[in-house]
Amino acid sequence: MKPGNVRSKLKAERIQEKLKAERIQSKLGTGRIDELLAEVPGWEVAEDGRSLRRVYELPTLRAAGLFVQLATEVGEAAGQVPDVDLRYLEVTLTVAGAANEGLAETDFRLARMLDGRP
Repeated sequence: MKPGNVRSKLKAERIQEKLKAERIQSKLGTGRIDELLAEVPGWEVAEDGRSLRRVYELPTLRAAGLFVQLATEVGEAAGQVPDVDLRYLEVTLTVAGAANEGLAETDFRLARMLDGRP
């Protein structure tokens, strides 16, 4: 492996560790989760209690595919890519942070971004 690639990989690993540590420190309680859910209509806490989920219905398969592409690009820009389940015209996005440590503010921020909200 080239030295530049090793440095890039190590830098990416350090960033991921820092993000994970921030998430663990910022796990939310039930009251705060309820407050933040009010800010992201259509999203719900998944059965596991550690992730957010929303189902989008798109008019065509092409629109669904483009939506998936956009959702992954938004997630990559935010440093947290959602899980995507595409079933014909239905796209389910699941947002869960590093190692599923519990919901954090960053999960709700990504949900807002995926909805095109500030």
